[in-house]
Amino acid sequence: METQKSCYSTLCTEAFLFEAWKAVKSKNASGGIDGVTLACFEDNVQTYISELSGELRAGIWSPEPYLSIEIPKKKNEVRKLGLLSVKDKIVQYAIKTLVEPLFENIFVDASYGYRPNKGHTKAVRRALNECQKKKNKWVLKLDIDNYFDTINHHLLAARLHALIPDEEIVRLIMLSVQMGVVNKHLKWNDSLEGVPQGAILSPLLANFYLHPFDKFVQTLCRSYVRYADDFCLMCETHEQAKVLLNQLSVYLQTHLGLTLNTPIVADLRKGCEFLGITISKGGLSLSEKKEADLKERIANLSITNKGFTSVSLRAWNGVRNYYGALLPQSVLHALDDLLYDRMKQIVIASFQQIANRAVLIRIMSEVDYLSNEYQLYKKRMLQDYVELYDLQKGKEKEKRAKEQNKKIIEQRKAEYRKREGEGSELLINTFGCFVGLSGKGVTVKRQGKVIHQKPLGALSHITISSKGVTLSSNLIDYCLANKITIDFFNSSGWHTGSILSNKYIENTLWNKQAQCGKEKRLSLATCIIEAKLKNQFYLVKYYHKYHKHCYDTLSEKYEDLSVFNVQFKTFVRGQDKMDEEFLIQLVGQESQGAIKYWGYIRELLSDDKVGFVKRERKGATDLVNCMLNYGYAILYTRVWQALLGAKLNPFDSIIHVRQSGKPTFVYDVVEMFRSQVVDRVVISLIQKGPSLRVEKGLLEEETKKLLIKSILERLNRYEKYRGEEITMEQIIRRQACEMAAWIDEGKKYKPYIAKW
Repeated sequence: METQKSCYSTLCTEAFLFEAWKAVKSKNASGGIDGVTLACFEDNVQTYISELSGELRAGIWSPEPYLSIEIPKKKNEVRKLGLLSVKDKIVQYAIKTLVEPLFENIFVDASYGYRPNKGHTKAVRRALNECQKKKNKWVLKLDIDNYFDTINHHLLAARLHALIPDEEIVRLIMLSVQMGVVNKHLKWNDSLEGVPQGAILSPLLANFYLHPFDKFVQTLCRSYVRYADDFCLMCETHEQAKVLLNQLSVYLQTHLGLTLNTPIVADLRKGCEFLGITISKGGLSLSEKKEADLKERIANLSITNKGFTSVSLRAWNGVRNYYGALLPQSVLHALDDLLYDRMKQIVIASFQQIANRAVLIRIMSEVDYLSNEYQLYKKRMLQDYVELYDLQKGKEKEKRAKEQNKKIIEQRKAEYRKREGEGSELLINTFGCFVGLSGKGVTVKRQGKVIHQKPLGALSHITISSKGVTLSSNLIDYCLANKITIDFFNSSGWHTGSILSNKYIENTLWNKQAQCGKEKRLSLATCIIEAKLKNQFYLVKYYHKYHKHCYDTLSEKYEDLSVFNVQFKTFVRGQDKMDEEFLIQLVGQESQGAIKYWGYIRELLSDDKVGFVKRERKGATDLVNCMLNYGYAILYTRVWQALLGAKLNPFDSIIHVRQSGKPTFVYDVVEMFRSQVVDRVVISLIQKGPSLRVEKGLLEEETKKLLIKSILERLNRYEKYRGEEITMEQIIRRQACEMAAWIDEGKKYKPYIAKW
């Protein structure tokens, strides 16, 4: 009775509980359902310990329920744990300290799990010794199904009473075992069997519950090693292993109410995995599965700017402490090779996060190697990481310098391309000008004064958009000799004519073009219309990217156009016959697409107060249509000249109805370029908000000048085409030449599709 009082009274003392608190604190574990953390407990440790001591002395201590959590175990598997409150951890640790010597006095030497001075490493070495130094040839590897959760409370309590003389201690142990479990929503679950994984007393009780089994096994087999619910028995023959399996299975079921998982009977020459390491006559090694697991842990090592993550370090230190003490040097060296490569990958991927060499060395030193050789040459490995770090830093500086230089070069490139474009175009839009040749190139005078000069070298086009302009015959001769076109536009923006060199119509393909069959013409018509609709849609996508959140109606129009484009593709693919009926349907589809396209543009410009209602050609008086018509007129001339330059007949149309004196093939081809060359410029000018005006149905002079300048800049702007950068005007010419090659030689023709 004195012993009982002494044991329980020791538990209740503040000094004993404080020692238990220090042990709990050192583990740095989480708190339980009451929300009290280690830090909170420490702030009021004297009060908490005093309260706990008083509750135990009065016999009113009542533990909190376990907080149920799940942690990943294997792929698609979880381990259920029960978290204790800090107070309950202290009580359980104190009880364990008191009763563990009683358990250790009776435990067999072959039990290695959760015991002082035992552990994984000694268990594996004991198993290897039993394998190599005895005549054993076969191993029986067993583990218990759901062991911790299936321990019988009645059997456990009865055996505890038989061992521990203090009934109050036993009562507290069983109270701790049988306390319920709650989840984060405070839903209660009774604990009717098993011991909670995560509780301090559970490993000790689990060992104790299997102690009779240990004694029974030792009466049957001399080569026995157990770690918790994993155990192996080694035998000289396969038959002995089979007999043992049957005896052990029956004992566990009838005496302890436990069931085995699928047993493994293995030849020790081939080996068997025990506690993550393969044991065989040849020694210790890794199974393919375990090797893959360790490789994955190495691959998952990661750092922050402060060092390796705590998860990474815990995972690797676990590998080093366990496998590093057991595996042969050859295996450890192979793992270190992988670790070395991973560390280099980390340096390459994360060098920007690392402030300097000293920080790098500190971070890389946090991870220890496994093999003797790598440990011996650790400084050399650190030097390798430093050299790699310096190399990456150097590359980064070089990259930054390269990007800076590239930016400067691109700025200069854009500047000179703009100059190139300005040099290739001469726009005369002032009344009463004289344009002639001089030693300095083309000279523009007004009232006898030179107002502009342009070198001849880059000049490729002259645009006259004003009345009262005089051209010298010398200038006209020079332009004709050098294929420099002079275009004339009236005040309404209509193209009234051009001065073209005869060289444009030398050796033409006009006859071959005229002889093209109906199917070939319809094929080209399909290409052009497909390109037109795609380019319209891509322009809409470009603007919708920045305006889609503005209006619901705009999104509706966009969706409508998107659906139409999908339907149009289906329509084209579904045609197997090229005839007049198909052309009628094709043109009808084009018209539907135009209605939806302009519907979107109308909605897009609705808040710019420009009064755009619908697309109009002749007779238009609103700002948008006047600008569009003027811009199209400029584009017509470029397409016209491109077709002539490619030796094609601009009057032999395939989509538009032919009209005497009208360049209807120009009207066909220009469809591919309208949206990207003119519509885009007009919409952008309106949305940028410069002062744009219409007077009496005609563009005001400054508006006209700005529009012409912007269209010409667009024509001379570079973009990617078939893998190279060329101007839009060059793209138009290339397209004309590709059509010519298609007509003349049957080469495949691909229409112009804009980038968006």
